[in-house]
Amino acid sequence: TIGGATLYDASYRELLSLQPVTVTVVNEADGSHLPARITVTDAKAAKVEIFYAAATDTAVRKGVLYTLGKPTQLELPPGSYLVSATHGAEWSMDESKLNVAPGETASVRLALRRELKTPGFVAADTHIHTLTFSGHGDASAEERMVTLAAEGVELAIATDHNHQTDFAPFQKALKLNGWFTSVTGNEVTTQNGHFNSFPLPPGKDIPAYKEEDWVKLVAGIRAKGARVVILNHPRWPDIPRGPFGRFGLNRASGERASGGAFTFDAMELINSGVLQPDPLFICRDWFSLLNHGEKITAVGSSDSHTVDNIVGQGRTYVRSSTDDPAKIDIDESCKAFLRGDTTISLGIFADVNVNGGHVMGDTVKLEGGAAQADLRVAAPSWVTPKRAVVFLNGVAVAEQAVPTTKGEPTDTRLRFELAAPAHDAWMVCVVIGDGVAHPAWATKAKYTFAATNPIYLDADGDGVYRSPATTARILVKRAESLGDDVFQSALKQEDGIAVQMIAELRAGADAAERTALDASVRRAAGKRAVLKEFLRYLPTEKK
Repeated sequence: TIGGATLYDASYRELLSLQPVTVTVVNEADGSHLPARITVTDAKAAKVEIFYAAATDTAVRKGVLYTLGKPTQLELPPGSYLVSATHGAEWSMDESKLNVAPGETASVRLALRRELKTPGFVAADTHIHTLTFSGHGDASAEERMVTLAAEGVELAIATDHNHQTDFAPFQKALKLNGWFTSVTGNEVTTQNGHFNSFPLPPGKDIPAYKEEDWVKLVAGIRAKGARVVILNHPRWPDIPRGPFGRFGLNRASGERASGGAFTFDAMELINSGVLQPDPLFICRDWFSLLNHGEKITAVGSSDSHTVDNIVGQGRTYVRSSTDDPAKIDIDESCKAFLRGDTTISLGIFADVNVNGGHVMGDTVKLEGGAAQADLRVAAPSWVTPKRAVVFLNGVAVAEQAVPTTKGEPTDTRLRFELAAPAHDAWMVCVVIGDGVAHPAWATKAKYTFAATNPIYLDADGDGVYRSPATTARILVKRAESLGDDVFQSALKQEDGIAVQMIAELRAGADAAERTALDASVRRAAGKRAVLKEFLRYLPTEKK
């Protein structure tokens, strides 16, 4: 049912007095054509309709035109516009005012320069959809190829819902093999959660997505050939109804009320399609799992289903022996994901090493000595990083402001001198910046973000890293053998280990003892926020 309508016996070109415009995007360094996202807005910064720009090598939506950089024809009504061009978060943004007048032909030439170099890393998006094979969204397979090249995604994982899509034929047809390496994957979509899994063979032999037991589900995915299994958007569609909410994740201890063991390899820390308002919210979930003893790699992705939703806006930088996007070793990349030698990005790049050479995924022998962390923070000129925070076992132990200059790219190194922890600890660095409001690359939340995966600090230098949960079990047994008050001993530990000790005590107690222990925790919680969090997410006792 519609309201009143008027039929005009004229084409758009006649009715709107459309005028031809040519847009070209080049690499400033050598003048070569550069695939790009072109954004067209009016005087109020609103995206406008773009007419007659559709072609086999473009992707067009309201206010957005993806091209391969060569001169591209479009048409606009007379008026004043701002035309912007981007090529992902490693390149500059260029923009030009455009006045379209009746009877005149207009042209725009935009030049982009590489502002962020990431030698030894390739940019991956592990969560990519097409309308062609997922059945929803609006990006055809051909359009998706153009958007991937234009956003600088170098390792593109096809993850249509319960379908194993092969990008290769579409990529080859558009002559885009030089811009990225594609991998067939599958977003195994179940009633209890979604799992991006790769590599998998193209075709119909898909995992048993109706399986509700996570352990059996993940085992079935691996049986089909997947090397990497990622839990997607763990708080989608909202905090209580996402997998972590449904299974009762305790955000302090990492315990779950139900749902079984977590046998997947990684989880989405950043999904630029469904960002939480608090940049650290999903971090806290992840931190609790690391403290619980689960080595789960964090990843960033876009979950883009449409042309307008920026593919590769959330991304994962993966350690690589080549910087050539056409020659990425998929097996090597899978090993990097499993090892945790990857870093998460939403407009900001971060990389860290400890004591001169230990990288993400490594275990560092400290032998009682201090840890020196060197953090690189880099971003294009249109993104502003603000602060960098170092976490040990989920506790913020150091913070520095990120020096930036307005209008210039950021590439700085921050040094953190960390006192030796009393016990083994994992270390993660997080960088938070301002959100991007510019319509060319607007973020869904008011922040940009980067996070490293953990480096594991072996405090006693015995060559073995022990998680806070493992350390807690040792300390509980030691206190018991010495006749100490174990609860009071737990309160003397740093937050990550203290909560694990209390959880260990609780696991070995009967109902009456748990009630008394919870009361003791409640009395002590006034001074420690982590204890309040632990109590808040305790599972309800079954009657």
